[in-house]
Amino acid sequence: MALDKIEFFGAVDKKGKHADGKVTSEYPAWYLDTHIQELQEEINKYENSIKNNLIPEKEMPRSREEVKRLKERMTLIIKSKPKITGKDLDTLNGIYKDLTGQIGDSMFTYTEMQKGLVSAHEEARRMINPIISVNSECASILPQLGIKPQDGKISRNQAGKVIKIIGRLLGERTDTEYFRKDQAYGTYRGGRSLAELEAGA
Repeated sequence: MALDKIEFFGAVDKKGKHADGKVTSEYPAWYLDTHIQELQEEINKYENSIKNNLIPEKEMPRSREEVKRLKERMTLIIKSKPKITGKDLDTLNGIYKDLTGQIGDSMFTYTEMQKGLVSAHEEARRMINPIISVNSECASILPQLGIKPQDGKISRNQAGKVIKIIGRLLGERTDTEYFRKDQAYGTYRGGRSLAELEAGA
């Protein structure tokens, strides 16, 4: 499958739940683990209530219809997740590594944050201005993600969206904070808490 044919957003994410409808969400439904978990819990709650006769008889038809509706939504969500294999998988891995590297390079280091050297204005500029370069392979998937590059570049916020979505497909990290460098160590030290930063850990 050509990269530009990968559909990151399925019908469940589009207006009217139609495959050719306009995308109405920032992230695809299959990406939202918490939402999927809550949906499954709601299905389980209804099914248990029906099974144990905890719902008044007159409410049973409506409850069964609701279970059916929820299960249909779950099926749509699961089916909407792209199946990436072979060369496409390798290419997405390459895009992921390139973007995460650039994101890390564009972020103030932990050391700079600790020393109060972070400029809020400069940080905002880096987040919203097109400073991340995209190659032709990355550019080919951007339309499907609702992102338009400017002169071959996208903003760090937009790059973050790309790595979150393809990172979830690849089973890689999706929190951009992980890629912030630590100048004192010359390596990534993702995952440190604010308390650790304040304590100089």
